[in-house]
Amino acid sequence: MYQNCKPSLLIFSLVLLLFAGCTTDKRPLPDVSDIEAPLNVLRFEQALFQLDTNDFATSLRALADEHPDFTSLFVEGIMEAGSLRSLEPEQLDYLRGFVTSPVYRAVYDTTQTVYPDLTSIQEELQQALKYFRYYFPEVPAPERLVTFNSAFNYQSIIFGDNELGASLDMFLGEDFNYQRYSPGAPIFSEYLVRSYNKDHLVNSLLRVLVEDLVGRSPGTRLIDEMVHNGKKLYLLRQLQPEVPDTVLFRATAAQWEWLKSNELNLWTHLQTEDLLYNSRYQDIRKLIEQAPNGSPALPAESPGEAANYIGYRIIEKFMDRQRELALSELLLYQDAQELLQLSRYKPDRK
Repeated sequence: MYQNCKPSLLIFSLVLLLFAGCTTDKRPLPDVSDIEAPLNVLRFEQALFQLDTNDFATSLRALADEHPDFTSLFVEGIMEAGSLRSLEPEQLDYLRGFVTSPVYRAVYDTTQTVYPDLTSIQEELQQALKYFRYYFPEVPAPERLVTFNSAFNYQSIIFGDNELGASLDMFLGEDFNYQRYSPGAPIFSEYLVRSYNKDHLVNSLLRVLVEDLVGRSPGTRLIDEMVHNGKKLYLLRQLQPEVPDTVLFRATAAQWEWLKSNELNLWTHLQTEDLLYNSRYQDIRKLIEQAPNGSPALPAESPGEAANYIGYRIIEKFMDRQRELALSELLLYQDAQELLQLSRYKPDRK
């Protein structure tokens, strides 16, 4: 049933295109060259690890005075060290221990080696935010990126007035041995760690921005979840039109080829196995969430989140047929069944 060959080129006649009532041409990219996307970058991890640990309480208060909102968020939310306004000696010791620990000091040093400056990250994010401002002019666009180290507890966050934060210790690349810090921890599984790198950093930031914009899925059936996730993937593609497919779909090159080659087979499988309208979490989890592969429902060479690719293709077909529909108006469509019907989605035979 499932194929591993590369997809062949399908040629459709003009008559068939006219019959379909739409064109398969992609929407042209908007010209965003004149759109301003101011973005300030705060290297909070540098400010924190450079504090005077001999007079830590005073230097921490000075940091809080200079960056009150994020220092409070970091101390109280990320590190869970209690209220910044009334830190007890043991809480101060806990924070001082974080910045003086040989382990986390070494991790910090690695972040500074991998990211001596963030110019390329800033430029990539600013370009995406130009598209964001174009498509969603009524939504406050992020104007600040804060980087920090979180002892591997966070990756990307959104806070305040749509401000973005990236924990650089979660983007150190394939040469960094994450397993040594907590062997066997699920968060350091190979299928997750392969995206802990610079190539995925901006996309990770945009994911939290899009997730905040789109909100939660309106339903719990597989069709609801995968179309909802497909909508987020489609938005991400518009914000990063040049990002590699392997980054967008968080798949290896081989898994991406599998998705393209097996779209029809996958769609047929979801239908014939009565999965589309299944809301049992254990039955659909690996189809919509990150996982090593889609097994046991799918072959071992398939990726996790495979059903989200179908959701993306449904949204892509829908938007191709609704050429006058603004991207922001896509958010108004909440009914997955309606989107499926309006898209007239039908995967091609390879």
